[in-house]
Amino acid sequence: MNLDYQRLQQHDHEQAIEFALHSRQLLFPELYGAQTPKDIEHFEQYYVTSPLGCFIVVKDHDRIVGTIAYRAYDERFDLDIPNGAVEVVKLFVLPKYRRQGIATQLSQLLFAHAEQHGIDTLYLHTHPFLPAAEQFWQRQGFNVLKREWLKTYDTIHMLRRLNEDTKFCFTKVCADLAYI
Repeated sequence: MNLDYQRLQQHDHEQAIEFALHSRQLLFPELYGAQTPKDIEHFEQYYVTSPLGCFIVVKDHDRIVGTIAYRAYDERFDLDIPNGAVEVVKLFVLPKYRRQGIATQLSQLLFAHAEQHGIDTLYLHTHPFLPAAEQFWQRQGFNVLKREWLKTYDTIHMLRRLNEDTKFCFTKVCADLAYI
């Protein structure tokens, strides 16, 4: 395996969009026939040109095998989320590559990028039917903000603040990936 972690490059946008749609189909098959999410329709606007956007990939021999991203939090839930917060989205690692620390590495890179860009608050939501998702995010420093039933899913809202008391040490990670 030859894994390469990097911020999404222009030539990989189409592959990243296909990967995001594929992972959505695997996780939420009942939604696949639904309308394409607006962040995918306007991918560059959400993840490339926005100062509150970031998309990180891990590739094995030029093939994307995992992703994570953040985008500006859009206040679509009735939560007390501070202005300037971002929403962590698109964490997915192909099954063949799981249980190797890839999701943790992707998360750390995303947090480092957020910290470098002055982002203080990270929000995400997950669902209990995703194996070990809540525990994974708690290990990454997120705390449960609220649990609720939304349409067809139990939803767990989580929050993490990046500040002097809770920052990870990302110096080595960022030095290795200076372009992130």
